[in-house]
Amino acid sequence: MNNSERLLSAFSEDYFFKELVFDDLCFVPEGSTKIELADLIINLKDIIIAIQLKERNPEEQTFDDKSENKWLQNKCKVAKKQVKQTMQLLSSGELPTFKNKRGQEISFQRDAKVIPLVVFENQHIDKYPHLLKRHSDNSIDVNCMSFEDYVEMCKTLISPIEIVAYLEYRQRIYKDNSEIDIMIFDGVGDELIITKPMRQESLVMQFLAEVYGVGKAEKQNPALQYFRSFLHKLPEHTKSTYIEKDTYSILLFLAHMNRQEMDAFWDNLIATKEENEKGIKGILHSLRRSDNEFAVLFISGIIRPIDEILPIVRKTAEVKRILEVAIYHVSAKEFAIDFLYWDNTQDS
Repeated sequence: MNNSERLLSAFSEDYFFKELVFDDLCFVPEGSTKIELADLIINLKDIIIAIQLKERNPEEQTFDDKSENKWLQNKCKVAKKQVKQTMQLLSSGELPTFKNKRGQEISFQRDAKVIPLVVFENQHIDKYPHLLKRHSDNSIDVNCMSFEDYVEMCKTLISPIEIVAYLEYRQRIYKDNSEIDIMIFDGVGDELIITKPMRQESLVMQFLAEVYGVGKAEKQNPALQYFRSFLHKLPEHTKSTYIEKDTYSILLFLAHMNRQEMDAFWDNLIATKEENEKGIKGILHSLRRSDNEFAVLFISGIIRPIDEILPIVRKTAEVKRILEVAIYHVSAKEFAIDFLYWDNTQDS
């Protein structure tokens, strides 16, 4: 692993959590030679971001635009083949388990949706093809961005599932519009968004404008930063054995929340904590996705048995996943948070 690969992995670990990041992806099939998947995989279970990184050797770098662009063109061609091979291997169902950055052995889901991404490290290149387009029926379109733009994308979007949605949005925009000089979007309320999509990742702001409105999205940023910090601390602060076993599933669940859901989760968590301090007990708040994909129950007090919770949740509609978040004080100054996760889509 070179320095750029270490940097990419460390940064991704910070934004996607150790449980979701994989960077040691070599294996040797029985009777064969060593095979390597992409340089980095972000695993959300049903969705996988497969990242291929290409770094310019500083000793070979020039200040000639033509030479550097030729380097990028050649590297992107190789990277595209490598990431396509990774997609084929992931769908084969014949891969071994791999260790995430937390050291857990995890299997990749065979039918997961794979989002390919090529990231390159070459500070001399300012303008580059943001989409590596397919040239045949057997080829694929692949997002491409500089390492600097990858960092800015993650910092701006925060939510892992939002980054997935943006990468899909980004691919559609560049596929339909080729190299765009300028785009103007009439946003929410009085917002007028002007972007230059071929310069850095300014398209991120248009994505936020279309989905939420930039003003609303930026207003939610403080809560999202608290939420992300909370998730990073979760594995280190779990003590109960049943929680340790389920922490990975809980993080996967929470990583699928979009900006609005993360904001609502944090607001409900704080409200439940404050109500517990006042001695108010019971199921005080809930968060449910409109498609009934999941429900989150915020409880002041101890965790409730799932058999007790299910009839309450199912009064409205069937729900695939339920997360109980129970808050209670262990002393005058300290409080604890317990989780119970139930997934009706698993045979457990």
